[in-house]
Amino acid sequence: MVDLLLIVIVSSVAIGVFVYKNKKYKETAYYQITKNPYSSIKYDKGKYGEYLIYKRLRRFESDGGKFLFNVYIPKSNNETTEIDLLLICSKGLFVFESKNYGGWIFGNEAYKNWTQTFPLGRGRSHKEHFYNPIMQNASHIKYLKRLVDENPPMRSIIVFSDKCTLKDIAIKSNDVSVVKYGNVSSVVTQICGQTKADLLTQIEISNIYNKLYPYTQVSCEVRERHVNNIKKY
Repeated sequence: MVDLLLIVIVSSVAIGVFVYKNKKYKETAYYQITKNPYSSIKYDKGKYGEYLIYKRLRRFESDGGKFLFNVYIPKSNNETTEIDLLLICSKGLFVFESKNYGGWIFGNEAYKNWTQTFPLGRGRSHKEHFYNPIMQNASHIKYLKRLVDENPPMRSIIVFSDKCTLKDIAIKSNDVSVVKYGNVSSVVTQICGQTKADLLTQIEISNIYNKLYPYTQVSCEVRERHVNNIKKY
């Protein structure tokens, strides 16, 4: 009887915690824009990575910053490029590419492909190659600039999971950062601190947000076509 009562109490607490977290989650800009259920993002590495970045940067909302997620920017030939997360604030635009990867990460800004390595012990390892995320985000920024009339400074931030180890990352560009989830807030704060003057007014921030928001609310057809186009390459 005591064991049964304990199970009931633990279950009730767990349900209560979930309900509370779900309620708070639905108040976030992430949910209001993406409509991704709280129960689903925990089991989707891509969505969860985006949400973790937002959680660590959410405090910028109190200073007038605005976020957009999964922004499908038109290219040409009926194709799109997708920005994972975008922060629009007084210091400019921060364009994030989320990589929720594990293992050891090796990469050079100038190389087309980077390497994800999983040590297997006894000198053995398994390697996977993936497209250079700096080049990937540079393409996002290229097409984003065509849409934004204000022409504000844009900063490229590549964010990897805390589960990985950034072993050897070579970067030359001053407007590019490669960080892990746990450091993203401090890095963005540092960049903002180095930019003494405000580059965008609150009206300009709202104008950019309103112009780009429709590109987060695209049809399933656009999303499917985007995925199919990626598979071609």
